Amino acid sequence: MVSMCKLSGVYLFRENISAICACGSAAMFFCIVFTGIAFAEKILIYDEEKGIVSVDKNAPAPVPGKSGAAAKTPQPINEKERIRIPSNGKSIDGIQRGRPKDPPEIYFESGLQYFKNGNFDDAVKNFTYADSLDPQPQYLLWMGKSLRQLGKTGKLLFVMNRLVTTYPESDVADDALFEIAFCYQANDDYNKAVKAYTKLAEQYPFGTSYSNGENFRTVAYEQIKIMQNEMIFTLNALGYAGDDIEFLLGSFKKDNGLSVNNSGDRATVIAIKAAYEKLLEVKAAKELHRTRLKKYSKASLFMCGLLFINFILLVVLNRKMAARKKNLAAINLMLSDLTTGVL
Repeated sequence: MVSMCKLSGVYLFRENISAICACGSAAMFFCIVFTGIAFAEKILIYDEEKGIVSVDKNAPAPVPGKSGAAAKTPQPINEKERIRIPSNGKSIDGIQRGRPKDPPEIYFESGLQYFKNGNFDDAVKNFTYADSLDPQPQYLLWMGKSLRQLGKTGKLLFVMNRLVTTYPESDVADDALFEIAFCYQANDDYNKAVKAYTKLAEQYPFGTSYSNGENFRTVAYEQIKIMQNEMIFTLNALGYAGDDIEFLLGSFKKDNGLSVNNSGDRATVIAIKAAYEKLLEVKAAKELHRTRLKKYSKASLFMCGLLFINFILLVVLNRKMAARKKNLAAINLMLSDLTTGVL
């Protein structure tokens, strides 16, 4: 009897275990199915009856206005007609698009305002962004002007050469060539500056400045003359006589161990200006010494005058004291005579 009870208990225990395992397997199956459905990539579509609904990405869309057995075979949804939502919950296309970009003219005007206010860094940023939206030669020109104010020579030459090369027929190409020539002049490369100014005068004889309306032909020849006169004056001050610029440059280069090619390249101009500055320093030192000598001479004369006056005063006082001594001696003699007569 006991054995039968034990067998019955074991049998019931096994049946319960089997039922529990079956239920667990079914529950796991449904969990996997629902998890796959939940984490499958969903899309939002518009249904005329239900409104906006979430369906599986690969599921066919119902045909609008049809239902039940009369409905036609659904067709795949066009990618343009649905909003994709990935499993991470972030929108790919996004329902709200970014606002339209401002036109490049807005950035150009902002750059001009920054330029007028002396904020050249922000001016360059605005001109650069305007050029990226709609490349225009005037954007490059003002970008170069701003770079000149910032002292960025390399970038300035790159931008201006790009303007001259890309837009040679534009109304600001002559302005760009002037910026190139002026940049060379400001950096003491007179040889390249003269070539650029000459090209400006010959290629754009009627060109005028975009900013102030000056005739570039006149300005170019004036700048060339200024550079030549500066070199002649400086070399004359250094002891090289004459007004033949090529001869003067050749003589200076020969005396200073530079390559003799009779041209005002950057190394030569820098050497000439350095020698002239040294000469000015020597002259300034001599002038300072001369000024100090004059100052000390005046002080010495003043001291000598004081000493002479003191000497005169001492002589006068000495004479007065001698006269008083004589008077005292005479008075003493008279007193002694009176005393003798009384006795």
